[in-house]
Amino acid sequence: GIGGTFQYGYNISIINAPASYIQMFMNTTWLERTGAPLESNVVLLLWSFTVSAYPLGGLTGAVLAGPMAIMLGRKMSLLLNNVFVIIAAALSGFSRAAKSFEMIMLSRFFTGVNAGVSMNIQPMYLAESAPKKLRGAVALTSASFTALGLVLGQVVGLRELLGGEESWPFLLASNVVPALIQLTALPWFPESPRYLLIDRGDKESCI
Repeated sequence: GIGGTFQYGYNISIINAPASYIQMFMNTTWLERTGAPLESNVVLLLWSFTVSAYPLGGLTGAVLAGPMAIMLGRKMSLLLNNVFVIIAAALSGFSRAAKSFEMIMLSRFFTGVNAGVSMNIQPMYLAESAPKKLRGAVALTSASFTALGLVLGQVVGLRELLGGEESWPFLLASNVVPALIQLTALPWFPESPRYLLIDRGDKESCI
């Protein structure tokens, strides 16, 4: 869950705290490029594009999730899904150094793709892998990790932590930490037995 639905909740939260700083960064960057500041309504429009990139990426990820789950398997799909977050973290983390607010928009899109994939495949993987007696409880942890992500995103986004004017790129890039945790832990987990039997036809591995 830490690299799955946790990311969905976490990435919804962390964009709220640095909103004013990112808009200021957009205006400053444009001023350096052209010599003229942006009008307030244009800044708001650019900010709207940045925020909207996340659900747009989520839609893309949701469309990709089905074919990924069948072709790659549930576990491998979740592992590869972390690549989207690593790319997003690199883009947002270096956006200020590169003086490019477009990198933030692209970062939010890739973050959304990760969320769209994980929101579909993680519950599938948990439900198919859990013992029958624990299946309901295990499947519900998807919602628990989403809520945990929302809470931790709000906490980390405090100005005293990573939500300040100087540290907001690190806040946006902090979603790489759950991805690295999942990349370390998930390879030790089994593949979904349903996938092995039905999609791969590998009865022995399923048993």
